[in-house]
Amino acid sequence: MIRSISIIIVSVASACIAAAAPTPEQLQMLVKNRPELDEIRWKDPARGGPLKVRIVRATTQAVTVEKTLSAGLVVREIPQVDLAGVSFSLTPREAEWHRQPAVAAVEPLRVYWETRKATLRVPGSNVGETGMVLAQSLRVMGDSAALEEAWKILDHIREQDPENGRVERAGAEQVTIDFIRSVGSGNFVEADKLAWSITEHADNADAMLLATAFLADRHFTELKATEEEHPRWIDDDEVRPLRTRLYHLSLDFALYPSLFLGSREKEAAAGLKMAAAVYQFTGAHVLMKSTLEDLAMLYPDSEAARETAPLLARFKELEEGAELSPAAAEADKDSTPETEEITPTGPPPPPKRYNIFGD
Repeated sequence: MIRSISIIIVSVASACIAAAAPTPEQLQMLVKNRPELDEIRWKDPARGGPLKVRIVRATTQAVTVEKTLSAGLVVREIPQVDLAGVSFSLTPREAEWHRQPAVAAVEPLRVYWETRKATLRVPGSNVGETGMVLAQSLRVMGDSAALEEAWKILDHIREQDPENGRVERAGAEQVTIDFIRSVGSGNFVEADKLAWSITEHADNADAMLLATAFLADRHFTELKATEEEHPRWIDDDEVRPLRTRLYHLSLDFALYPSLFLGSREKEAAAGLKMAAAVYQFTGAHVLMKSTLEDLAMLYPDSEAARETAPLLARFKELEEGAELSPAAAEADKDSTPETEEITPTGPPPPPKRYNIFGD
């Protein structure tokens, strides 16, 4: 089941790839046909104030711009040393490509990045945002070539971008890519080590969602294997602490997205589905039903809610028919200690590490 995390990562790309991408001809015209929304600012005040132009190409030496004047379209190459700053404004369509990572956005974003990346050091240049979304969109694609391209873009941002916040985000994205690579390689020892490292900080939402899904799956797999190997675990003083630890870790990691990153609906819904599976496996049917009800209420349009709807309906029928006995409810109480409900505030804390000796 641990391998399912890599399948999930790649399947995102499969779901998005059907979206229509621009043709090569359209891509070539993307920059040439843009409105004159970009802005250049001169170092020499005598040359005037900020000027709206269309930036069509940039090298480390010069920026090529187009400007429509009364005499027609004028093209100029402006040495970068003459510029005090540049900025790129986005059309509504371009803003949509920048809004969130998507496979369909890779090709146009790549054109903008290659056209503009040489301005990264110029004050005011926001091309680093294009690079960030392009890298994330390549990460969504999931194949090794796309991940390598994303890594190089992020390296370029970390080396060249003067915006510290963006540099930090590029580093965080590289951690996410590192984790995807480790899972994809099948090196689960390294993946486990990196996953725990990610949860220690809890400041990288994308990496946290991947790491907690991986760790929830791994600990649930170990929980099932432990109970299968030791069916009388509850009477075994050596096995019981291990089984309890696996139980709590499975739930902690499964519930983490819905508790702290609930706006990420797909991952939060999948986590609730996993938690319900843990409860079902351990015989905590009342808790399982309650979790499935939360899933159906909070994320009714999610795939996880649709997949678990028949199970929830069946348990509702059992409850209505009084077949979900009071004994089952009592068993639920023994499955996990009661804790006071606390509304999360501030940055999400890392999930707990449970010591097998209980201290």
